[in-house]
Amino acid sequence: MMSVSGIRPLFAGVSRRWLSAQAAAQATRETQPLPKQDAQVSKLGSGLTVASLENYSPISRIGVVVNAGPRHETTDNLGISHCLRSFADLSTKHATGFAITRGLEDVAASLETSTTREHQIYTVRCMRDAVDTAVHYLNTITNGQEFRRWELRENKGRLTFDLATIKDQLPLRVMDDVHSAAFRETLGRSAYAPEYMIGNHSTDMLLEYVQQHYTAGNMALVGVGVDHSELTKLAEQFEARTGSGAVKQAAKFTGGAELRNQCGGDFSLAAVAVEGCASGSKDALALGILQHMMGAGPYIKWGSNQAASKLAQGAGKATSLPFSASCFNLAYSDAGAFGVFAVANAEDMDGVLKGMMKEFGAVTKGNISSKDFERAKNQFKAAVLMNSENQDTLFEDLAVQALNLGSYSSPADLAQQIDSITADDTLKLAKKVFNGKPCMAASGNLGQTPYMDQLM
Repeated sequence: MMSVSGIRPLFAGVSRRWLSAQAAAQATRETQPLPKQDAQVSKLGSGLTVASLENYSPISRIGVVVNAGPRHETTDNLGISHCLRSFADLSTKHATGFAITRGLEDVAASLETSTTREHQIYTVRCMRDAVDTAVHYLNTITNGQEFRRWELRENKGRLTFDLATIKDQLPLRVMDDVHSAAFRETLGRSAYAPEYMIGNHSTDMLLEYVQQHYTAGNMALVGVGVDHSELTKLAEQFEARTGSGAVKQAAKFTGGAELRNQCGGDFSLAAVAVEGCASGSKDALALGILQHMMGAGPYIKWGSNQAASKLAQGAGKATSLPFSASCFNLAYSDAGAFGVFAVANAEDMDGVLKGMMKEFGAVTKGNISSKDFERAKNQFKAAVLMNSENQDTLFEDLAVQALNLGSYSSPADLAQQIDSITADDTLKLAKKVFNGKPCMAASGNLGQTPYMDQLM
């Protein structure tokens, strides 16, 4: 007789193969790609906008964006948006500052507040199962502010620290100044409080600003990595003030001004701007192509981008020393600014700036080859698509579009719109902006930095 032990390996092998097949089938089911979700934007009866994008990220980003940036300030409350950014974690009607910090830490969440020239953005990063906690504390922070007098007094050092941090950041100073020269008020307001206002933002002043701007119609609850129906249910519990918010003063590009900050050193920094286009328009995308044609900055670390950047080519003819030459395209909800930014050794700035402006002028005369145009178009599309891979950038883009436009154009949609723009469209717009009224800002050692009338 055959031994039973001699038969067992045969059946054991069959059993193992059967179980392996089951495991493979299970793995196949588990690794099937999840269905792609499109961004969704809706509006509650209260006027609160809700926007979300489910990308199945293990970390959710939940935030509130408010039309309450520095463009809404007045001469009496300058810097109040800086206060709101710095004082976001102070005590509210429903929780002390300690309770807010402890409550978020208990679910491994983090809170960040940022400011653009138009918006205040409050963002919580958390695990997916803690979205309800994130929304709870966002509601507390944005709708229950109290700004207790003793807390304002004890925490004004935060503002002083911020000002000390940016004191020697000349690129920030130049971009602030060129905004001021371009728009005067509204978009010309800085995201930082002037030093003379530190300690002068009272409880009543802060509460009045919040009551005017932190209303349901002026806010959006936004989430990335969250289901839209879940976020909408949580939004219905939001205690936002009723109303559409204070009337927004329209931004107007005035130009013609020149701001110079002589502070010594070995370098000079300068920006020249002309009127651009508002976000959401086809012209803003055409300017994006023009920006990449002129040179939006190096694509390789420590690279000069001189082979592709016309601005770098023009500046490179004036100096053999290191320099930076780039083009910026700033598009806001109702206005924009387009221009060039340069950093160079002080003694070379005259030739560098003039070389850059010469290249800019040459493009407006039709000096655009089909090869350069297609390269710029592809670079612009690549920048749009690659930026969307950054979750923070994706979140802010969704938030701003949802609040400003009530809808969302995905990076893929924008890429298709960019494809539809022709070289003639870009050339016509280039002529229009170049012939506009310019403005200028400069900082550093300005002994060899030309004045605006020497450039245009």
